Amino acid sequence: MNYLIGETEELISNDMLLCTAPHPSSTRDETSRSGTKVLSTIFLITNATLGAGLLNFPQAFDKAGGLATSIITQFVFLIFITAALIILANCSDVTNTCSMQDMFSKFYGHKSFLLCAICIIIYSFGACLTFLIVIGDQFDRVLATYYGLNYCHTWYLSRSFITAVMCSVFILPLCFFKRLDILSYASSVGCITILYVIWLIIYKNFTKTESPVNPMKIWPDNNLETLQIIPVICFAYQSHMTAIPMYACMKDRKLGKFTFCAVMSMIICFIAYTVVGICGYATFGAGKVPSDILQGYTDKSVILTLAIIFIAVKNFTTYPIILYCGRDALLNLLGMDINVNVKFRVFITLIWYTLSLIIAIVVPDISPVINVLGTLSALFIFVFPGICLFQSILLKDSELHLNKDRLLIIFAIFITGLGAFVSGVILIECIQDLSPAPHKPSLVTGFRQLRESLCK
Repeated sequence: MNYLIGETEELISNDMLLCTAPHPSSTRDETSRSGTKVLSTIFLITNATLGAGLLNFPQAFDKAGGLATSIITQFVFLIFITAALIILANCSDVTNTCSMQDMFSKFYGHKSFLLCAICIIIYSFGACLTFLIVIGDQFDRVLATYYGLNYCHTWYLSRSFITAVMCSVFILPLCFFKRLDILSYASSVGCITILYVIWLIIYKNFTKTESPVNPMKIWPDNNLETLQIIPVICFAYQSHMTAIPMYACMKDRKLGKFTFCAVMSMIICFIAYTVVGICGYATFGAGKVPSDILQGYTDKSVILTLAIIFIAVKNFTTYPIILYCGRDALLNLLGMDINVNVKFRVFITLIWYTLSLIIAIVVPDISPVINVLGTLSALFIFVFPGICLFQSILLKDSELHLNKDRLLIIFAIFITGLGAFVSGVILIECIQDLSPAPHKPSLVTGFRQLRESLCK
């Protein structure tokens, strides 16, 4: 390992300094540093995480074969998911960086920087595209319910016009900020809207007039069915791409405080996903759960309409967070400084938003493409944190003299292998979904089942 030490002498020196001294941000006057406080950081992490797979979880509980296996599997994965968030924050301290691609550049060189940046750009653009399509789906359903399918022939009620206007009014103004801490206020709104959706699903379960024909199961008939929930877990808890920028925006940037924020956010998401999964599964019963739980409710009540609209509002507040990460990676790839090149940052933002909006309007169902891109989620959650932890330990203790470092190396190898396994599972599901005649409904989805527009 001597050659590795020689090539990264400067990094090791910085690392040792960071290990024996306070983080540079802690030596400043905290009152002069702007950024998010603990509560705002929790809102940001929760908003970036919660909602991505919320509407899929009831069907995932059904496909996984029962409540017990679904909850246990989700909890086990959550331990590693939370650990990965903390690993990314710690590695950003070690390298003194504010983005995942810069961290990879410090650890593994320029080629790894290019690979990481490209993965972030692809995933971010696919996610933004999905948000816009889902927004269009929600307004389509509301208009079809209250106006009738003839809304398609009225230009000011058409999907393309409504999507373009609503997104330009509520999303675009939030996309120009150069720091994530400004978006903490919008994130609090997104969290509140999701709480309403969760309440609605619970309410529908306890007020249903008929019991499901097939009651929900506790344990699966086949243990392999448990694998069905893994892709949904990865999509639902994928906030790791934004973890380092969120940590960098904290007013008091300390690993202990970020760890508290990450743990609290993951607990909130775990409770929300589990409650929705149980109540949605109990409402419809085994084998009858729709891929989008809100699609299963057919009444025209106001409370249901509000839930549908709130899903759109939630996507309004999450789109700018994902765009921020993708734009930052793109600017870094082009060698631009986000603080210096303000006009270029605005230009890139407009191009990104306009292109995603046009594609979302022209191609209303791109679920196969999003499914393939979904394999990247396992990389961000497990593989990237694993290899970063591996390299950071080797830089500090190349001979692994300490038992703690040996255990951390084993853990890094384990979560990297786990990520490779999960990526393989998701990829297989994607290939099956892309087949001309799938033998079962598509389970893997970037955020939720994307359907064709109601407007023909």
